[in-house]
Formats: sequence, structure tokens, C-alpha cells
Amino acid sequence: MKTPSTWWPAAAALLLLSPTATATAPTTLPSTPAPAAAAAAPAPLACDNILVPSGEGGKENGKEKGKDQHKYDLRALAGPHVVVTHEYTSPTYHNTTYAIDVCAPLRRKGDVPNGGACPDGTQVCAIKHRWDHKEDKSAGIDQVIPIVVGDEHKAITWNAKRLPGKAGDGEAEKGGKKEGLKLTLQGHTTYQGRAQRTVVEFRCNPDLEGTENEWESVDVYEPGEKKKNGRRAEEGGKDGDKKGDDKGDKKDDDKGDDKGDGNEDPSTPEKQLKKDGAALVWEGYKRETGEDGAEMDTLYLTWYTKHVCDKAVDNPEPAGESSHWGFFTWLVILVFLATASYLIFGSWLNYNRYGARGWDLLPHGDTLRDVPYLMRDLIRKVLNTLQSTGSRGGYSAV
Repeated sequence: MKTPSTWWPAAAALLLLSPTATATAPTTLPSTPAPAAAAAAPAPLACDNILVPSGEGGKENGKEKGKDQHKYDLRALAGPHVVVTHEYTSPTYHNTTYAIDVCAPLRRKGDVPNGGACPDGTQVCAIKHRWDHKEDKSAGIDQVIPIVVGDEHKAITWNAKRLPGKAGDGEAEKGGKKEGLKLTLQGHTTYQGRAQRTVVEFRCNPDLEGTENEWESVDVYEPGEKKKNGRRAEEGGKDGDKKGDDKGDKKDDDKGDDKGDGNEDPSTPEKQLKKDGAALVWEGYKRETGEDGAEMDTLYLTWYTKHVCDKAVDNPEPAGESSHWGFFTWLVILVFLATASYLIFGSWLNYNRYGARGWDLLPHGDTLRDVPYLMRDLIRKVLNTLQSTGSRGGYSAV
């Protein structure tokens, strides 16, 4: 037998050569640079919570540019809203429907011909109709322009700016300031190679909700979801178009009759078909040059509503609270009026027919005088019933 002094070097050599006991040196791989952080996607526009710093800052894609924020809630304007314009380019008449929903994508109602609607995800859409002014109806669609389009992969970009409009700044109105909100919306699509955007100036008007006197269009959209103050569905039809076309076409026909002079162009520029007191006003659809020097088309709208007034923004109405009377309030008022009318008319009748005086003036005076006694008997009966129900049945103890 070998002594430890002779065999331990051999055992140590075997252990060093064993794969399980051999330490594996760490392999150093060439380091690869971490991928650059993806650009932050623009925050979706939440029309119930548009936070805009006061002053000259503004907010772009949900990113703050300042402090002292003002919160704008445009849910009262949710759903489709339209303006309709009319133009005559000899020899063709055109009616164009501009539709906008600041809170959600537009959805067409009913059967729509192929290619007669903007793609899914469109929040601002323009549809240009060739108009038959003699038959007073659309003779076809010439253009469908998706102005602001977003989808689940790429949201629209937006910029919000408060409009205090101090007096003397060139933008202020005669009242001293221009309360409101300037909202710029832009999608990720182009039309005929040009970028599209929409600029909406929401102006304070404490007397307007923002849905008043909209023009009826042949392009009908599904109504938006119900919100706090409710909102009517857009109704399309010929009656509204007929009113506008009667006005526009009459002027156009008058100018068209002058074509015999040979010196005047009977064409008319694009103008809005507008009812008196309309809250949504079309200011133009213009071709401009963007910051990058490329051409782009911009739709300008002015929207008058009480929901952007400083009073509504700084002191919003608490949720669930309404300035309108509820059902039970009206019920109590109607019951009171009906009772008062019954008593007054009955007393007048008894006075004139029977010459009654005092308590005899009241209609069914005997019954009214018995009401206290009837109530007493009713209460006594109820109490006796409750007491008899709670007592122990059977024989009493002797």
C-alpha cells in the first residue's frame, strides 16, 4: 500500500484533468451597443382631459411646456359635426361636406358606395359632391379627402394652446380678450402628396353649447356616445340642402345669366352654407407651406361654445350635478299646480253656482274636513295590526 506521500500527487493530477472539476474561463464577447430608445409615441387625444399650461407654452402630444395648467373638457362636443360649403366652377356646382369628431373616429351611417367614405380611423374628413342644382341632389362624388387619420399603430399628433388674447396683441376681440383653445390635429397620411392638418379655434360664447344650427348634409355619420349633456344624432336630408342651395344657386343662377356679357366669370369661390347662429364655422381649406418647406393643406374651423370659457374651465360643474330640474321635481310641481287649479276652479264654481261661503267654497268640503279623522283611523288600524302580529298566540296562562 502506497503511503499518502506517494499517491496524493497522482490523485491531484487526475482531479485537475477531470472535466467536472476543470474551471471554465469566462468568455468575453464583444459588447454590442444598446439599441437607441424608440421615439415616444404621441399620447392619444383625450377630449375630456386636455391640459394646457397658461401663457405662451402650450402642450404638444401630451407633453407639457409649462406650469399652471388649465383643463379643457370637450365631451359635450363629442360625436360627428359637419359644415357644408358650396362653390360654382363653371360649368360645375360642388357641395363639400367637412365632418369632424374631436373625440373619436368618424363612422358612416347606412350603405356607403365603394370609395365614398374616408378610411377607418379618420377624425376629420372632406367629401366633395358634384351637385345637380336643378334636381337638387348629389350627382356623384368627385373627391374623398381624409384630412386627419389615426389608427391603433400610429395615433394622430396634436397641439393645444390656450387663447387668452390680451387686448392690443392683434388677436383680441373688442371685448378685450379672446378666451378659448386652439387645437391643431394632424394625421400620418397625405393626399396627392401633401400633408393634411386641421386647426380648430374653440372660442368662448357663454350662450352656445356648440351644437347649434348645424347644416344637414347628405353624408350622414353615426352619432357619438352619450355624454353628460346629451347630444342629438346628425340627420341628413334634402330639406337642409335645399334651403342652402336655394340661396346659393339663386345667386349662382343670377351670375350665370350674365354669361352673355362675355366679360364676367360666373364662377363663385367656396363658401359655407350656414344658418344664423351656427356654432361651427368654416374658415377655409388652404394650401400652405409647412415648416419643412413642403406644401400642405390646412382646414381652418372656428367653434363657438361655452365649454372653453375661462369660467367653465377654471370652475367646472361637478360631476353628476346638472342645472336642469329632475323628473321628481317636475312631478311635484305638476301635482301642486293640478291641486291648486282644482281647488281654485272648484271654489269659483261653488261660489257662483251655490253662493257658498267659508269652508263650503271648497270642492268636496265634507271629504276634506274628514281627512284628519280618516288619517287618524288609518294610523290606529296600522298600529293595531302591528301589535297583534307581534303578540304570542294561544291561550293565556291561568
